[in-house]
Amino acid sequence: MNIFKYLIRHFFKVFLFLFSCLYLAQGVAQNKKALVEQINNRGEAYILIKVPDKKTLYRLNKMVSIDRASVRKNYVYAYVTSPQLNKFNELGLEYSLQTPPSLKLAATMCPDLASVKNWNCYPTYNQYIDLLNEFATNYPDLCKLDTIGTSVTGRLIPVMKISDNVSQDEEEPAFFYSSTMHGDEVTGYVLMLRLIDYLLSNYQNDNRIKRLIDSTEIWINPLANPDGTYSAGNTDITGATRSNANSVDLNRDFPYPGNVNSPYQKETQDMMRFMESKHFVFAANFHGGAEVVNYPWDIWSTRHADDAWYIKISKQYADTVHANSTAYMTDLQNGITNGYDWYSIAGGRQDFANYYLHSRETTIELSSTKMPDAASLPAYWNYNYRSLLNYIDRVHYGIYGKITDTLGNPVKAKITLENHDTDSSEIYSNPANGMYYRMIAGGTYNIIFSAPGYDTLIEQNVTIGDEEQLRLDVVLKKSTTYIPKLSGDFAQIKQINNPFNTSLNFNLYLLENVGQIKFSLFDLSGKKQKELFFNTNSGDNFLTINTDGLSKGLYLLKISSKQFVLRKKLVKN
Repeated sequence: MNIFKYLIRHFFKVFLFLFSCLYLAQGVAQNKKALVEQINNRGEAYILIKVPDKKTLYRLNKMVSIDRASVRKNYVYAYVTSPQLNKFNELGLEYSLQTPPSLKLAATMCPDLASVKNWNCYPTYNQYIDLLNEFATNYPDLCKLDTIGTSVTGRLIPVMKISDNVSQDEEEPAFFYSSTMHGDEVTGYVLMLRLIDYLLSNYQNDNRIKRLIDSTEIWINPLANPDGTYSAGNTDITGATRSNANSVDLNRDFPYPGNVNSPYQKETQDMMRFMESKHFVFAANFHGGAEVVNYPWDIWSTRHADDAWYIKISKQYADTVHANSTAYMTDLQNGITNGYDWYSIAGGRQDFANYYLHSRETTIELSSTKMPDAASLPAYWNYNYRSLLNYIDRVHYGIYGKITDTLGNPVKAKITLENHDTDSSEIYSNPANGMYYRMIAGGTYNIIFSAPGYDTLIEQNVTIGDEEQLRLDVVLKKSTTYIPKLSGDFAQIKQINNPFNTSLNFNLYLLENVGQIKFSLFDLSGKKQKELFFNTNSGDNFLTINTDGLSKGLYLLKISSKQFVLRKKLVKN
């Protein structure tokens, strides 16, 4: 009898175990099915993932777009798209499907153009474009509407230039604000529109605003990813996606140290060309999902050479916010964080600007809710607008001046702080006017001014305070011993995707500006398959050649100008 009871009890244990396994397997299958359905419907899915350790987080970060991470609590929120799904599933991590942030609350859309300037509703795409055109019409002497490019689907990506002599390129530092490259993070979108209005409407009656506009070339791009924000149509932002129309996270799509191999999205290519052409001294791009100022680097644990300066200006932004709010922007280190310390990302615009453009840029997360109730937007403005103005003003503090030759012609020169600059933290003067702006923490520095064909000049023991402006003009003399570099030194293909597929993406480094360059692609028989011309600048040039339609096999790339010829063998898969 005891044996019989034992067998019955054992049978039920085995049965319950098998039933539990079956139930869990069914649950996992249903979870995967729901995940695929959300991806099919929206181009992306929003999930909460259990991450056991930092090593797994590092691997995961290469597979999906991490949105928010808490290593201490072992979880991350992330977006996953169809191309990422198989690799993500291979990790076998526990996850649960989440409601996308843009579907948690129906967005309050503005009924007409006039209501947009109440700043308590979200504009339609057409209202957005019409409002920018209205600004340009009403303030023709102060602002000029330009275009960075177009989205994948053809929507405009406008940018507003604000200056007292807006039709001229003056000898002034250029500053850039850009928002909502993640299409479902829209707080900055409305705040940037309001900032444009605030600057223009207060120019005549606010001495500080007048000073900023008179002394700074200000550029503002309120919406960098219109296809994501208006993924459901031009009249509503409810259901907005993080990614662009190709389901690509644009803030993971930029070149980063050691990698330029991605086939960049159109929005990314246009943004890179635009930023490179304007020689921005300082910039910030706005996001949502947290409340924190994020400073470089995102990709490395190594600190930026100007880490002390970055910490100081980040604290200044957050502290000014704190003085005008309650329990706002207190995430991580009381509203600031080093990017890598938070969680590492590759391909962010912040690192691209700092490393490749030798500029300075931060990422500012404005609201823990990605798409807040529109009624709260005036409060976010009140929290932030003083900090926004202070941030623009930062371009005027530090060491600046004009670099010319002995005839007074502007020179593009490298400005290096001796025993300080590392990892591309040196800056360059603007070749159009020779002006340079080196924002820096207070201290005493030896400054090296160098340019090809000129004698190097070192200014010793230059002292500057944290909140000081110091003008230091420099005249460089032509070198009597300068020998033009050979092709291999004058021009280098620093990085290229070889083998390539539908496009060639590479970084061509030029020691000097040589104007137009010809790119020719030959097959094995010597027949020319592609011929393109590009206008380039000295330094890094990020170029893309469309190779869709070419047959698989070996090719020869020839890059030529009057000064040099480069050849490279390539393989198309």
